[in-house]
Amino acid sequence: MNYYLFSVPPHQLLVYDNSGRELKDTVGPLTEDSELVLICEVRGGEPKPSVSWFVNEKLVEGIVDTESISVVINKLKISRLKRSHLNTTYKCQASNTKLIPPTEKTVRLEMNLRPETVEITEKPASIMADREYTLTCFATGSRPQAQLTWIKENKKFRRGKVETKSNETTVISSLRFTPAPEDNDSLLKCQALNPSIPQEPLHDSFLLNVVYSPLVTLELGTSLKPHQIKEGDDVYFECNVRANPVQHKISWYHNGEPVTQNMSSGVLFSTKSLVLQGVTRQNGGAYHCIAANTRGQTSSQPVNLRIQYAPFCLLTEPVIVGASLHESVKVNCLVSADPADITFTWQFNNSGESFQIPTYRFATVNGTVSEFVYTPTSEKDYGTLACWATNRIGKQAEPCTFQLVPASKPSPLHNCTLRSTVNATGDWLEVECMPGYDGGLTQTFHLEAVDTATSVSCLNTTSFDSPLFRLEVGSLMRTNTPSTTVQLVMYAANQKGRSDIVVLEDIAIRDAEKRTEWVGRSGGLGSGSIAALLGIGFIVLAAILLALTICLVRRRSSRFSRTTLAPTKQIEVTHGHDQRYVVAYQLKPEAQPKQPDILNRVAGDPLEREVPAVTYSGPGVTATFMSPCNSADSATINNSPPSHPDESKVNGIHTNHPFSTSIPGPESCV
Repeated sequence: MNYYLFSVPPHQLLVYDNSGRELKDTVGPLTEDSELVLICEVRGGEPKPSVSWFVNEKLVEGIVDTESISVVINKLKISRLKRSHLNTTYKCQASNTKLIPPTEKTVRLEMNLRPETVEITEKPASIMADREYTLTCFATGSRPQAQLTWIKENKKFRRGKVETKSNETTVISSLRFTPAPEDNDSLLKCQALNPSIPQEPLHDSFLLNVVYSPLVTLELGTSLKPHQIKEGDDVYFECNVRANPVQHKISWYHNGEPVTQNMSSGVLFSTKSLVLQGVTRQNGGAYHCIAANTRGQTSSQPVNLRIQYAPFCLLTEPVIVGASLHESVKVNCLVSADPADITFTWQFNNSGESFQIPTYRFATVNGTVSEFVYTPTSEKDYGTLACWATNRIGKQAEPCTFQLVPASKPSPLHNCTLRSTVNATGDWLEVECMPGYDGGLTQTFHLEAVDTATSVSCLNTTSFDSPLFRLEVGSLMRTNTPSTTVQLVMYAANQKGRSDIVVLEDIAIRDAEKRTEWVGRSGGLGSGSIAALLGIGFIVLAAILLALTICLVRRRSSRFSRTTLAPTKQIEVTHGHDQRYVVAYQLKPEAQPKQPDILNRVAGDPLEREVPAVTYSGPGVTATFMSPCNSADSATINNSPPSHPDESKVNGIHTNHPFSTSIPGPESCV
């Protein structure tokens, strides 16, 4: 009897994960160290099929469970996945006969992997502030690719520029940045993070060693109240420095000048502090400190030290105030004080009395100036005024003092001497006078040169020390004019006004070069010998004229001494309309440099002249000349002011000396 066996293959094979989700082609993605559970369910089949698991085509043992006659289940479990399980294939196979191929289903394991490595390459031992650097970090082993982040002190580093490159296995990040001093001693990290596994990043780091010049700030001692510091207090400053490397020097400055340690003066240095003991108002002002290291030096911002002090007088010496009787003069008391909320006290003293000025008699201007209008009405009202100022710090130690004296405008100048000089710097005219009474006040001296023809001022100068004026001849010459006649007006001045003027008139300034050319043209002489003979003739003629003129003058004045005639060249200096002074010049050797004539020359005279050797002084003016009687001797005729002390004063004040209106009488030279 023959039997026929019939086989029915399974009609369904399903693969599930641990959550009961049916798998198609892949399982996961899962992470390392996680558990993998695969369930293979086979339905139908006759005879009952066998169900097996193959891992990468290798048979592995699973857990078989039969739920019913028609359902067979095989469960595969891997307790801890490794990186090596990535892309592993898992195949479930059901077979109940060899006549037909088995039923099967394969799934591939997908995994998310943490980065295996992260590294910052070429970590610098030190970096310099304000210089650009590039740091590189790379990460490997992450699936999917890792995200690289630069972190400083657990915060994302946002300065600089980051560039990222990657391939299948590696991610590279480059950070280009400029370190700053605040980056020093900070931990800089390169963090590699798989976004699918955020709880487990990987990082590499190093400590930034930023080299930089000192960072300096200055502040007043924290225990001090800046607006309550006064003279006598102790003050200190703190110089706060951050530097890498550490500073090796700290310098202190006050108003731009170096501060040196002086224990006897109370100036002390500590590590980063400046101590000022018993400060005075001179210690006030701007302070700053400078710290230096091998990278350079840096200055702090200035800190102003305000020191409050009692008032003191800005006038270092007593002030002379000149006032006439019944003349009101304004006296200003100037002080310095901090705070400037001050009150003033005035006092008058003379040899017979002393009293305080009522407050309604004076006023305060701009806080630190007291203005007092004083009017002397009698001789006893001249004396000393003193003022004091007081603020909340204290009273002025020494008063401001003012000496009240009778005053008037100054007396005129007298005994004026006119002379010419020539040196390497040019041709000069010097005018020197004797000062008169100053009127009880400081006086200044003034000279004005006026062109006689046009009445236009060509020079104006002031002397503060003495009535000595040095004038350049060129400044007195009119442009393109061979000669100029000027008058010199001189006077003294003080607070009360000007003195009477002293005038030197008709002073002729001639151009020597133009004069020489004129003689050559007008004479028409082409021969040097003829010109020399004519010159000698002019010299002899001039000497004769000079001798005659001087003799006439000598006969009119008993104050002239007898001298011997010498060859000279005479020049006229005319004063006013009635007086004529004859001034002689010696002939100058040809080898000497040319020198312009100061004063008038005789018409047609081509020769140059030297400095006058003798002076004549009349009341208000002195003319200088060579003696026609003796070339070796010189005489100075000086008409001085009256010798009696009372002759030149009226009520104790010097009167003006009149300008001379007469010439000394003739005197024989024989």
